[in-house]
Amino acid sequence: MKPYAELLEFNQPNPIRKTGFTRIRDAFDGLSEHLILVHKSPALGLSTESVNASYGGFKNPERIIEFAGRWDYGEKNARKLGETVTEKGGITPGQIPIIQKYLSMGHESMIEMGWATFFIECSRVVSHELVRHRLASYQQESQRFVKYDDAEFEDTFYTPDGMSDVETYSPSDLVGDTSVTAKEEFDSAYSYALTVYKNLRESSVAPQIARYVLPNAMRTRLVMTANIREWRHILRLRLDKSAQPEMQELMQQVYDQLIEVFPNALYGIPTGERSVR
Repeated sequence: MKPYAELLEFNQPNPIRKTGFTRIRDAFDGLSEHLILVHKSPALGLSTESVNASYGGFKNPERIIEFAGRWDYGEKNARKLGETVTEKGGITPGQIPIIQKYLSMGHESMIEMGWATFFIECSRVVSHELVRHRLASYQQESQRFVKYDDAEFEDTFYTPDGMSDVETYSPSDLVGDTSVTAKEEFDSAYSYALTVYKNLRESSVAPQIARYVLPNAMRTRLVMTANIREWRHILRLRLDKSAQPEMQELMQQVYDQLIEVFPNALYGIPTGERSVR
């Protein structure tokens, strides 16, 4: 099992035009600007170009972020929607999108107006770390309700990279008095745990009790939603080299997809902040 993240949704403009509730959208046409994506959409099996042609394209989710930030300075400033601003110093001097200007000044509240939802598959080691980000929302596969009676070993557990190159000496009833690789140790422990779980289930032990024997390496799947300011915070921490390697791999997938739809709101990521437990 390898960590996996797929972007499912990000905020899009309201297409419903209810009488009496269209004043702002009518006044600011730029809020509905189309976003041109450059990557393919593997979940749909279609290229972005064909999706745009078939479904009318994606709306730029950063427009509402810029609109919110500009509105701090009143309607006159909001009328400049889409205009660049001058950056005299910093990382990229010259004409830059105003969202990058806000972020370079330390202003991040407006990027909370954007959000994204991901489907995530990872070990429970990493999911335990993810749910510590309390400003996000989660719906996670429950070991109380999901039965692993027919689970296949290869698809059910995560083994850290490099374990085949680590030799251990383990005088154990499971592997014998011999030199083995760390991966073999991992696999042996996982296989034993899964076998015990299945034996318990065959003896009519409820999933919520049998699950106590399952290790942290067990696969879990969840749907996670967070606003872009929170995603920015998560990525700054979890892409750092001090983060759990599996978490780094997972968050790289999140970043690679988010940067295509929120390129300015994720300006300056990754920056290498030290991770947390």
